[in-house]
Amino acid sequence: MPSNQVLSAYRTLLRATRIAFDKDLRMLTSARAQAAEQMRAGRVEFANPTPEVLQERLVFLNDVATMLRSNIVQGERIATEEEAAGEAVATVSTKHDAELTNQERATYKLRIHEHTELGDNESLRVKPGKTNLAGTARRIVRKSCGAPQ
Repeated sequence: MPSNQVLSAYRTLLRATRIAFDKDLRMLTSARAQAAEQMRAGRVEFANPTPEVLQERLVFLNDVATMLRSNIVQGERIATEEEAAGEAVATVSTKHDAELTNQERATYKLRIHEHTELGDNESLRVKPGKTNLAGTARRIVRKSCGAPQ
């Protein structure tokens, strides 16, 4: 049943918005309103879709949900450095640090959750058409030492 598949993909999208925009009511509300608006527009536009069009729409909805869940990281501004003590924070500034006043210093706590995709940027270090021998060398050394791979 196509309507069940579309409804399931829509619910998956709503769950992804909850994960991505947790504790940010303004963004959560906006994302859900946008999703609902797109679903209403799609209801008219795709009233009697072909199986191929329906499959494309389902893949698109699931891809958007995956992107929201794994690639959106929000930052929460922390007012003072004392409040940020002991937490993982990222500091963003536009001027040289010596010129900044306390109001101009911006410290953010990043909300990275269990669904956030964390990469090691290994693919960025390898030039196209080349192979990365560092991993191969580690495997060879481990194998020669008898260590588990």
